[in-house]
Amino acid sequence: MIEPVIRDFDFLKSLEVFVSVADAGGMTAAAGQLGISQSAISQQIKLLEAHFRAPLFHRDIRPLRLTPAGQLLKNRATSVLLAAREMRDEVRHVAAGRLPHLRIAILSTFARYLVPTILDATMNRSLIAQHVTVIRGLTINHAQDLNNRDIDVAFTSDALEDIDAFDHLDLIQESYVVATPKSVTTRVRDLKTLSKAQPFLGYSGRTQSGQRIERHLRRLRLDIQRGNAFESSSDLVAAISHGYGWSILTPSQLFDPLEAGAEIAIHEMPAPGLSRTLGLVWRKREMPDAMKELTDVCRTVLQDECLPRLRKLAPDLVPNFRILDAP
Repeated sequence: MIEPVIRDFDFLKSLEVFVSVADAGGMTAAAGQLGISQSAISQQIKLLEAHFRAPLFHRDIRPLRLTPAGQLLKNRATSVLLAAREMRDEVRHVAAGRLPHLRIAILSTFARYLVPTILDATMNRSLIAQHVTVIRGLTINHAQDLNNRDIDVAFTSDALEDIDAFDHLDLIQESYVVATPKSVTTRVRDLKTLSKAQPFLGYSGRTQSGQRIERHLRRLRLDIQRGNAFESSSDLVAAISHGYGWSILTPSQLFDPLEAGAEIAIHEMPAPGLSRTLGLVWRKREMPDAMKELTDVCRTVLQDECLPRLRKLAPDLVPNFRILDAP
């Protein structure tokens, strides 16, 4: 049988009193801060010392000094009290119908559009999370981060459909296009011919797009000339603008570079085309209300901000960026 940690006294209250005495340097000062008598303070300290079977203060020294056991307890007690307060707040928020905290991983391409609206939704209570933490990173890390509970939901290009522990909802489907230096004005009829004229600039193999494009090229049995590789779309497009080669990207990956005035030419992908689907992925049967509300927020941003932005920057790309209907 596991021995109970707490016997016959309010353990958390005693820890709170103990930390106050340690911080104040004496029982009189702590009594004034806590609004209780010095004798009550002394009684709580004695209960703790009896519980741990160890003196916690050097009582012959003024101001009071902690013993080694007391110093260890203070370090641990501070963490315990903080965790207890957080637990109290979280339970109260959940009971009131709001999540205390929602951790969202978002593709960098969409973060600048989604984050302000998500924050607005937490402020006006249309999203039932009180606070959010926004995390950027590589899509290939999202499955591990969800499994480790480092994040609660991911806006990602990998639906993780082969993992039964996750639910997903698709929001966008976008078709890849070919981006070349501005000097390439003729239609790109096949990638092999293009690769003979200029090297292919790809995404790093650590990225989801890099892996997806590489699989596509292998399926086509294209042995094309490889150039440099990048993780950032902005870096990749900058290299294209300076004439170092060509690449394959999606409309959303061109948002920031086009807005920054990238000097590139955009061409339809020769058949067979390539596309990707983006959406939300979260742990199965967790936070259904929050996921519904987050989905509504994302759809609003995609429809009211991302699509008009693309229409202004590159109207020819609009057919390649399709917002999916709600199921």
